[in-house]
Amino acid sequence: MDKIIIIGGGIIGGSILYHLYREGYQGKVVVLERKSQLSQESTSLSAGAFRNIWSTNVNLMLTNYSINAYKNFHEELGTNIGFEQIGYLFTYYEEEFKAIKDFKHVWDENGVRTELLKPEEIKNFVPGYIPTIDHIDPEVNEVLKMKPIAGGLFGPDCGVFNPTTASNRYFEYTKEKYPQKVEIKLNSEVKKIIFNNDETLGVELVDGTIIEGDLVILAAGAFSGDLLKKSVENEDYHIPIVPWKRMLFTVKMPNIEGFEKIPMTIIDNGVYFHPEKGNLIVGRADPKQPFGYDYTPDPKYYEEEMNYYMAARIPGMEYCRIISSQSMWGGLYEHNTKDKNGIIGFHSNLKNLFIATGFSGHGVMEAPGVGISVAEKILKGEYKTIKGVEDLKFERFKNNQLIKETIVI
Repeated sequence: MDKIIIIGGGIIGGSILYHLYREGYQGKVVVLERKSQLSQESTSLSAGAFRNIWSTNVNLMLTNYSINAYKNFHEELGTNIGFEQIGYLFTYYEEEFKAIKDFKHVWDENGVRTELLKPEEIKNFVPGYIPTIDHIDPEVNEVLKMKPIAGGLFGPDCGVFNPTTASNRYFEYTKEKYPQKVEIKLNSEVKKIIFNNDETLGVELVDGTIIEGDLVILAAGAFSGDLLKKSVENEDYHIPIVPWKRMLFTVKMPNIEGFEKIPMTIIDNGVYFHPEKGNLIVGRADPKQPFGYDYTPDPKYYEEEMNYYMAARIPGMEYCRIISSQSMWGGLYEHNTKDKNGIIGFHSNLKNLFIATGFSGHGVMEAPGVGISVAEKILKGEYKTIKGVEDLKFERFKNNQLIKETIVI
């Protein structure tokens, strides 16, 4: 195999590039990125967090591997990516907490460290946290519909990092080491992947340029589904990936002693927040958000769907105001509408097309694991390091073998 084309200049594409050469690839790679800089789409617009708490074994394995890789990133690639294991803290109502307690043995068996917390113990991690609802005005709670917290789940190996720095370093390191073999083309949006009799020949850019290759890797994130639709008419060949807006807000830290040391915390209504550079990053998935390429942040969404819940659960957080119009943004999940999991593997109908997309919000968390897996499958014909990745193959949709991930925030 003399030439591979990677569509996508984000952290998934960067990790694949790096791991291909680390695993012994000798040919050339062309990376195609639609924007003027690498890592500027979902990679840079993400919350920058990682966890190994999931409901599916393959995600446990991918993130366990990836967390270790990020932990050793500075040693392996010589760059500090701001890796901090500040932990993840989930809070639950009674019915949810019962399910979590019943599931804990799965995490234990897979080497995922977790700690169950009593309601009154949560304030040891999040100062000011009140698990009851007695202090909330009943009329207010008619709208919020908050319930008493039955318990929490803490994952000490989870945390935060800078995915943009990690992604850029994957590209820079590999380009520096293999300058004659790696070509990175910016401002190079792919119009379509070129097929002939269901065999992949290369790509056509929007400017008409044709680039031929022996293998095309589709790692275009939220754009992957539409790109494949534009490239091939047969609906059976398409992938169930759509763009889905998620909004993040940088807000002021509350005047609560010790709050700057809290873990990534998930409270009522799916609101989550973690400290960053003296402020808080706050987000929440909006289930009513229509699919589409929409990046516009809405401050009213923060005030009504996030801050009310923050202030009710932790008095004092009502003062966590959005810092400025520049401190809020929208980004795109590459949402898998079938099972909220990535698609990794050769396309079963289109020869020489490899898919690595659809991670539904956990791509940055799994990028090292995805990279090593893709490299192994292409170069060695099998997944050696993380064997469970085979479950994420394209054929699972046709064979009704979905791998449904339920812990998605």
